Amino acid sequence: MSVIFFHRVAIRRRHFVVSALIPFCYILLLGIGLLVVTFVSGALEAMGRETIDVFGHARSLVGISVFLLYLVGVVGEILILTSIYMVMPVGRPSWRHALIGGVTAGLLWELTRHVLVWYFSTLSQINVVYGSFATAIVVLLSLEIAALVLLLGAQVIAEYERTVRGLSDRAAQPIKTG
Repeated sequence: MSVIFFHRVAIRRRHFVVSALIPFCYILLLGIGLLVVTFVSGALEAMGRETIDVFGHARSLVGISVFLLYLVGVVGEILILTSIYMVMPVGRPSWRHALIGGVTAGLLWELTRHVLVWYFSTLSQINVVYGSFATAIVVLLSLEIAALVLLLGAQVIAEYERTVRGLSDRAAQPIKTG
């Protein structure tokens, strides 16, 4: 992330203590968010068991409940990715820039997730090749793809910032490590 947001590093640095405390506060807020999502998903599942009368015909709310549950999951995923882009990089990006990266990464992850599910359910012979290690291989592959998607969202934010600031006309300067 620091290489992607290198154009910000020279301008703003944060104190070491702030960098050390941010992960603990962030995990606490994620825990609270997961608790709220658990209550909302429980309410949506309970709603799916209900029926509603429309013009004298009983209609089940299962389809609406499943759609709303999926929508809440995607919106929650985008909000979590947006919050990661607000917390992780040095310097504070605007909510708009973080939301652009969060939406990009969220939609890329949803697309990738559907492709992976289709691939592993129809084409893959991973159980034959790896046997009992198949779950570990799938989890590691998913984590690798999730990391790439997270970095792609950060790259979208960085390029958008460079375009807004007018830095895209200049050639990128090489990073000096010594």
